[in-house]
Amino acid sequence: MIKITARGFDIKQGAKDGIEKEIKRIEKMLPESASFDITLSKIKDGYKCDITVLNVGSFIRGEAIADKIEPSIDMAVDDLKRKIRKLKTLLVDKKRKGAIDEIADAFIPLDEEITMDNFDNFDGDSLDIKRTKKISLQMMTDDEAIVQMEMLGHSFFVYLGVEGDTRILYQRGKGYGKLICE
Repeated sequence: MIKITARGFDIKQGAKDGIEKEIKRIEKMLPESASFDITLSKIKDGYKCDITVLNVGSFIRGEAIADKIEPSIDMAVDDLKRKIRKLKTLLVDKKRKGAIDEIADAFIPLDEEITMDNFDNFDGDSLDIKRTKKISLQMMTDDEAIVQMEMLGHSFFVYLGVEGDTRILYQRGKGYGKLICE
């Protein structure tokens, strides 16, 4: 399923057909159950294309900005293809090598504990929240959360650990950090 949304302009049928043609380039790399959510936005200096693939509870996102619609779509599709290849390589290597130890070595232990004392002088009225998003947490292992965070291109990821606790995974230098909520 392909869902196309345009923000800030009206998209013509010819452009929609072109997008579907580009998506066909990557559909064959994914299972048939995968669905695509494409958002084209008019921005100050051109167009932004954001392609999100939903596949059995996991997400992969490719995005790009260009001065015209067509190059932004092409670049977003290329970004998505690169991430899919990276994911497949990671999964194949993990199966072949049992790379759990390599991933575990990439974790950097947390040096400092975050406490409520750090927030005593915080003025909550000074925040300017631009967007609120509701998510449903998925239960997964730390390794799966790393893959999800990388595929989304985010610097952090919130999920349920296999013990049922809420966890926040974040990038820390060349490795990752993990917060476990009590």
